[in-house]
Amino acid sequence: MFQRFRNLFLRASVVTLLLLGVLAACGAPSPTPVIVPTNAPSLTLDTPTPRVVNPTLPTAPTTAPTAQAPTAIAPTEISQPTAVPSPAPTQVPAPPQARAPEAFFGVNTNGEILYNEQARALAILAGVQMVRTSIGWGNVERNKGEYKWVGADNTIKALVDNHFTPLVLILENPNWASNSPCGPVNDLPAFDQFLRRAVARYPQVKYWVLYNEPDDAHYPQHVAGGCFGGQDINGNGRADIQDYAEQLRIAWRAVHETNPNALLVMGALALDNFDEASAPPGYPGGGRGGVFNARFLPELLAHMQANPLPNGERYFDVISFNFYAIYGPYWQSQAEGISVAAKTNYVRKLLSDAQMNVPLMVGETGEDAYSIGNEAQSENGVKTFVRGLASGLTHVVWWTFQDFADSSPPPRNTWKYGLLDQDGKPKPMYAAYQNVSKQLTGAVFLQALQVQGGEGYLFEKAGAGIGVVWSSTDAPVTIAFSAQTLQVTDMYGGVRALVDGAADDHDGAVGRIGVQVNKNPMYVQVAQ
Repeated sequence: MFQRFRNLFLRASVVTLLLLGVLAACGAPSPTPVIVPTNAPSLTLDTPTPRVVNPTLPTAPTTAPTAQAPTAIAPTEISQPTAVPSPAPTQVPAPPQARAPEAFFGVNTNGEILYNEQARALAILAGVQMVRTSIGWGNVERNKGEYKWVGADNTIKALVDNHFTPLVLILENPNWASNSPCGPVNDLPAFDQFLRRAVARYPQVKYWVLYNEPDDAHYPQHVAGGCFGGQDINGNGRADIQDYAEQLRIAWRAVHETNPNALLVMGALALDNFDEASAPPGYPGGGRGGVFNARFLPELLAHMQANPLPNGERYFDVISFNFYAIYGPYWQSQAEGISVAAKTNYVRKLLSDAQMNVPLMVGETGEDAYSIGNEAQSENGVKTFVRGLASGLTHVVWWTFQDFADSSPPPRNTWKYGLLDQDGKPKPMYAAYQNVSKQLTGAVFLQALQVQGGEGYLFEKAGAGIGVVWSSTDAPVTIAFSAQTLQVTDMYGGVRALVDGAADDHDGAVGRIGVQVNKNPMYVQVAQ
């Protein structure tokens, strides 16, 4: 959620029948039928390198499988950064052996998925697999030793009963256990006991997360869910970063001894919007207005490396960080890759240097339609999911499922990051999310596609190749594929067939089809 607190520089610059019934009630049109065999041949990007063509795009179908067809939304003019060449490659370890991640597509809920049946049905229909929620320790154990699980029970039941994978944040220390709701716990035995009871009560929960954005360094002026980025807010004579490591150690043991199938997630780290005291040289705005400690993760990993644990114990199983595309250009200056891929590679390099090898996930990402418009929200959101999957991330969680209401206290009244609007109606981003989830669930990343003037990634799914491509600027590009017929799906799920030699084939060679793409991601498959 640190996007809402970007620094001042950045401010200035930049089931099935039920669900089908819901869809039909919304009046969504059906996509154009295109028959593609299950065992469609692999997709092959042809040579030579695609060329830039006439910037005037032909009109393409934009049939969307949701309540709000994107054609009804006027595009928003934005300045989209060009995919410039990456800096000289750093020694970044390769991601784990490629395989399709489970529950890759996630969203954050502020309660609507838990308590609103229609919102929950729309989440299922959108292809949401993981839902981030929270359990407040202080709400469960307001008085030491007295546990009241009713609220947590309802939360977990709503997710598990509807086959969502819960991603559960532990938040809100009780005031008898800590002098802050977000920082170091003084009563560590009670902390251990609470976690053991929670993990035992909810064996269906695989992912337990210890605070959100623990690298916050400005408590009490700012609270983001965690606040271990300062010096010593509980006055125990030890750096708060070390206290966080100790709580991770206790939590890891509690989780694994109670449920060996569960995992402890470290973070999610903000790892951006750095404050002036810690912002590295060249960081946008020099950290003015920032609140997070840039040294938190390197110092935490250094402490862990200097204090190894015995008997195969670990401090955490997964590391989670948050990502907002406005910071992408900075991370591209620090590591190879584009946008979220660069930040992923930066974190992976830190872990490698600390001799740690764990999965990575993005616990929070989003785009604000209030600031950049609905079309740009869809475009940039889909690109983050595609790049994240290509980067070997295990999960990417969209913040958030539904917009905050206009009547919310400022600044929440302007937070329009949702897939649904404030009235619970699908936005264009809902259709884009639904489509990327449909296209890439179960897909394995194979390789990046070298596209002059654009960006592309090749995935394999059920034995068939899926290319995801787009132009890096407002100027369209043509990409040639070896095929007789292609199935082309636009960002919102509109489907059409391209046939070799037809009027919309932008390559004159026989056996090769030229696909013209703009800055909105497009999915390309070979059809017979």
